[in-house]
Amino acid sequence: MADPRSLHGMTFAINAGEHGDVQEFYTYVFGRGPDTKPMDDFLEWQVCEGAWLQISTGHDRPGSNNARVRFEVEDMDVAVKRLDEARVPYGEVVTVPDVVQFVNFSDNWGNALGYYHLFAPRPLVTEDERMLQLLDQRVRAERRRVYEQGGDPGEVDIDAIRAEIGLRPESGPSTGAQPRVDPSETTNPADTTS
Repeated sequence: MADPRSLHGMTFAINAGEHGDVQEFYTYVFGRGPDTKPMDDFLEWQVCEGAWLQISTGHDRPGSNNARVRFEVEDMDVAVKRLDEARVPYGEVVTVPDVVQFVNFSDNWGNALGYYHLFAPRPLVTEDERMLQLLDQRVRAERRRVYEQGGDPGEVDIDAIRAEIGLRPESGPSTGAQPRVDPSETTNPADTTS
């Protein structure tokens, strides 16, 4: 049996803005969509084996000084006991049923840290889901380009984009489930410096 005190992984958690914009920006950064989406307002990319970037979306004031490093533990009770023994103050142990349990604390210099325990392996995004992410990214970019040129973003040929990336065109009338972009979104998130 593995030592319950040992660390098994690490996450870097940050807050960011609107979900679609965040996903699009980090898809550019990583060259692929998120590896997992455990909640509607949460995206995760595996940086390397055992290390994950977690992004909580929908924050009105995202930005600096909100990063938190969490370490994966096998046994949350043992990890919290270690904090108690060291007299390190910590927050409530939070449980997301069937997903994760975590607790936040800080070091003596104010750096935000935490422990987490996964109840089950992360369900990774399938290849089909990744293709739909790529479709959404391409449709958003094309609608933005058309809008900036004075055209109607609603006239973008989604089936042509589907064919371009190797997806079959949808059959039948539009269901409204196609990727959508607000025409006012005219800024490329990859160009954002703040």
